[in-house]
Amino acid sequence: MSDKIRILHVITRLEPGGSSRNTVDSCAAQAEYADVALLAGPHPDSASLLKLLPPAVKYVEIPDLQREIRFSSDRRALLAIKREIENFKPDIVHTHTSKAGALGRMAAALYNTAASKALVVHTPHGHLLYGYYGFFRTRLFKNAERFLGLFTDHFIALTEGEKRESAAAGIGVERQWEVIHSGVNFASPASPASKAALGLPADCVAAGTIARLEPVKGVEHLVRAAALLKDEVPALRTVIIGGGALEKPLKDLAARLGAADRVLFTGFRHDAADLLPALDIYVQPSLNEAMGRAPLEAQALGLPAIVTGVCGLPETIRAGETGLIAKPGDPADLAGAVKTLALAPQLRARMGAAARDWALGGDEAGLPRFGPESMNLKLKKFYNKILEKKS
Repeated sequence: MSDKIRILHVITRLEPGGSSRNTVDSCAAQAEYADVALLAGPHPDSASLLKLLPPAVKYVEIPDLQREIRFSSDRRALLAIKREIENFKPDIVHTHTSKAGALGRMAAALYNTAASKALVVHTPHGHLLYGYYGFFRTRLFKNAERFLGLFTDHFIALTEGEKRESAAAGIGVERQWEVIHSGVNFASPASPASKAALGLPADCVAAGTIARLEPVKGVEHLVRAAALLKDEVPALRTVIIGGGALEKPLKDLAARLGAADRVLFTGFRHDAADLLPALDIYVQPSLNEAMGRAPLEAQALGLPAIVTGVCGLPETIRAGETGLIAKPGDPADLAGAVKTLALAPQLRARMGAAARDWALGGDEAGLPRFGPESMNLKLKKFYNKILEKKS
């Protein structure tokens, strides 16, 4: 057996999005100094992320690991994860996202009843404390996370906001939480889009977002903001990049508000990041967001960003310097922020330049502040620290 440390990651599924890319990037970097395994449930788009894993990372698909709660398949997934932990004998079990976090931590707890003991680390990649469900379902999730905290040695939050809100809700205690941002790869767009390529007027001001079209992303409020501004800022066009269950309802809403010709829906795009250069303003209208990679990607391209003041989103900008903060769920306040930037090209240019410097700036180690290299160095130091305390 190798004398390297052994790290086993569990994530619900490898789908397009920040949590999956974070996990894959972590596994790839850790393979240089550790034996690494990754367990995940099936997803039709997982192949593109699996290509980023080096051969040294052991990947195991758990067929019954799914987002939906189903007792029979969840039980099979729990037992499958436990078997993989027993076979791999990790020093650290690092779980990611809600469902894998629940089953992975329970499997690790069962494993830890034997002579071996793995440290259990959980990265929620955001919390479910508001913005997702109603009161009773939210309460159920909160109580479940408090219970699972009994089997968790350490938590990792992506931002101070996520840490603060999670600990305040009784999910672990503050000393168990470490803040390590999600690494963002600021690669230049492969095929940068223009306004013309999206069918937008060359002289328009384009404000847009990249989002799954789900309630928590708050895109409804951006559509309503666009309708409020259709007469005040006639040059404004709002671009919604992404697909999901709400795509048709949101299109219908734009039509009912008389803004169908002012709001462009691109649908789901694999090249979503390539569309950012066609925008003048980036908007993240989320009702809950642990961190938000897209506002950082937009700022790295020189776009000022408007974000809502929820969880960790305010930490992705420098308010008043690289962008603005709007109230969540408030179309009028969001419209005010968009209007401020849409009518002030010099302000947009100044904020955009500052945004690029902010997003691409260095951390205390001289690495790109929000890059995966910085994230992975902090993770390595964190693992070493907790293993030293264990020994």
